[in-house]
Amino acid sequence: MKLQQYILILLISLLSYTAYGQHEHYLYYQLHGFTGKRSILFAIEGSKSIPLDTVGRQSTGAIVFHNIEKYPTGMYRVYFNDSLYTEVIINNENIVLESSITDIIKNMQVQRSTENALLFDYWKLAIATKDSISRLSYEIDKIEKKTYNSNHPKILALKKRIKEINNNLKTYVNTIEKEYPRLFAPKLLHAYMYPDYTAYQKAHPHHPYPNEEAFFKDHYFDNIDFSDSRFLHTKVLFVTISDYIKHFGNPASTKRYNAIIDKIMTLASANDKVYQYCRNLFMTTFDNSIWENVVVHLIDKYYINYAGDLPQIKAYYAQVSALIKSLQAGKEMPNIVLSDTSGNVQNMKEITAKAKIIIFYSSDCSHCTEAMPALIDIYNMYKAQGLEAFAIALDDDAKKWKDEIKKFNLNWINLSDLKGLSSPLVQTFNIKSTPSIFILNKDNIIMAKPDDMNEIQATLVQLLNQ
Repeated sequence: MKLQQYILILLISLLSYTAYGQHEHYLYYQLHGFTGKRSILFAIEGSKSIPLDTVGRQSTGAIVFHNIEKYPTGMYRVYFNDSLYTEVIINNENIVLESSITDIIKNMQVQRSTENALLFDYWKLAIATKDSISRLSYEIDKIEKKTYNSNHPKILALKKRIKEINNNLKTYVNTIEKEYPRLFAPKLLHAYMYPDYTAYQKAHPHHPYPNEEAFFKDHYFDNIDFSDSRFLHTKVLFVTISDYIKHFGNPASTKRYNAIIDKIMTLASANDKVYQYCRNLFMTTFDNSIWENVVVHLIDKYYINYAGDLPQIKAYYAQVSALIKSLQAGKEMPNIVLSDTSGNVQNMKEITAKAKIIIFYSSDCSHCTEAMPALIDIYNMYKAQGLEAFAIALDDDAKKWKDEIKKFNLNWINLSDLKGLSSPLVQTFNIKSTPSIFILNKDNIIMAKPDDMNEIQATLVQLLNQ
């Protein structure tokens, strides 16, 4: 090889190495007092923490994760042991942190990383704010006990001070948003803050909300940018959506849950990845619940009609939707032909009764055990009026099944194929949990899939009095 060619190749290699080195980022963490041998880096994705990398503690005591530029922008968690960890933002920059195990947040020094400097400054301010409010609240409590006057001038002054201290957090976030508009930390912190009800009322004097409850129902997600997929690598979407369902989903109803889904999916349509995350979160929330019509709404509107899914995925969910619809009130119950404890085959449709109650249960199910006495009372109460009961055990142990029958003295029709949860009945009747109950009329038409004993009794009274 000629000397000129060798030099050229060497220069290209050096340039390539230099370029690569400039793009390689690291997370350097010196935690004084930590004597463990290794640390683990986790990604945060909604409710999940996903392990990414494990490194050993260096001789200097430092923990160093290399090549962090390969991870998408978002929140991550550095675990030192099961209970000792720190959350950090990774966003295409080198990160150098130093603290001690005595109080990681208060002692944190961010040597490099603007994102994390902003994040930890906020946490320090939040801790100081909480401490100050606790002290002022203690003073308010003392004055109230002494004066029995919640409107005492000193109390009003202290409450005003608490409000001012709380506003310091908002001021901090608003300030760093303006100063660092391209960074993720300000946007993340803003997303965790509640929308400002008072500010909205002042800005919209001609269209005010009657109260905070009504305001938050419409504006709970105002501070979250659903078009930004970086939020998928945080807990923000999971926490806020879950909280919204818990608060505004009460009292629970199919109509209310469907409205919540539609509201959030409209926001999520701004980003395809966020859209998929939100609908999957809803499916996880409702799939194994009693809210079958919510699942049907979710599938029909956001799975089957979604262009981004593979045909086989659409076909699967179409089948799930069709199965749920086939087992709703007004549909004929699929026949059940099973053996009883004596090995005799029982055919549900060949047994005549004015009303039938079908109970899918398991001998290992604590909820079933709790419900059984009330179900027995209902059966004994209405048997003479034309009620028949079929108790189908999703068991795989014949002795356990028969022992359960003997324990409760179950004198209705007891059936099982002894295949446990592998039984085809689980799929045929879309059983997500036990006990699962159907009430049929004399023509084996499903009249109800009751959720509690009151609904069972109400349905039976109506059927048996016809």
